[in-house]
Amino acid sequence: MVPGPVKQFFKFHYSPNAIESYKAIVETELEFSMSYFASVYKNTSQFNVFYGTEKDLDWIIGAWKVYDLDKNGYTANDYRGRIERAKTQSSDPNNALVIGSVPSQDGPSHFSILRHSLRPNNTPAFIAHESIHIVQQSLTQNRTDRMPCWLREGSAELFSVFIVSEKYGADNARKIKEQNVMNGYQFASSGLELRKFDKAEWFDHIKGLEGNFRDGCDFTKFLAYGTGLLLSEALIAESGFAKMMDFWRAFSLDKDWRDSFKAIYGVEIDVWYKTKGIPYVMSEYARVPGYK
Repeated sequence: MVPGPVKQFFKFHYSPNAIESYKAIVETELEFSMSYFASVYKNTSQFNVFYGTEKDLDWIIGAWKVYDLDKNGYTANDYRGRIERAKTQSSDPNNALVIGSVPSQDGPSHFSILRHSLRPNNTPAFIAHESIHIVQQSLTQNRTDRMPCWLREGSAELFSVFIVSEKYGADNARKIKEQNVMNGYQFASSGLELRKFDKAEWFDHIKGLEGNFRDGCDFTKFLAYGTGLLLSEALIAESGFAKMMDFWRAFSLDKDWRDSFKAIYGVEIDVWYKTKGIPYVMSEYARVPGYK
């Protein structure tokens, strides 16, 4: 992951209420994060980035329509739900409201941000995480919805930790991994305590994170983020960056991703879970203390 220039044309769209200081952060952090994928990200067509505040849901929906984005209204409804949850489920709604997404959809995607105007600007991992979804969208040819959600979200978390480490130091990156990501599920009322799982329970849990959102493979419970980061970390440590990129590309093919995994990594996915993935995940959760 040697940083270099990315020839992508990013077009930035800012609401009338957008905070000037955060506009600058969006542009500089996105350029910095994308530079680490210069060796694999070759898209040069226009990619739209939208940023608004808590006052700007209608603005951002209107801005999407100009480019024929979110035709089914899924992302708009998703944002409405997140705004309501921020109001009702947090003791500090101002700090809680931060929405970012790179939706998987037919045709061009987009990177959109809706965050509270009073929220502090110190969220570099947030933009780095979403930038990885831009790369995923490109390499899968807009088929990230085919990815197991532990991979889609977990690898985005892992690479964002790498990027934060480069710019802000290993200690900051380690805190993000251990406190924010691995323990994120503890603040999301998931009803699960992962540290109590035995190997069979871990296997069942991970199978639930392969898709269909059975075990909270989304932002509301954060189960895929920590588990997925560790599974992705084990894959990277064992087989490297290039194979991970090959795995992402394989989702553009009309074949079962499990067959692609075996072809690329040389082992059945369920066997890898049991022999490599789960032992590493369990060892990390045993090493990193929780909050409860």
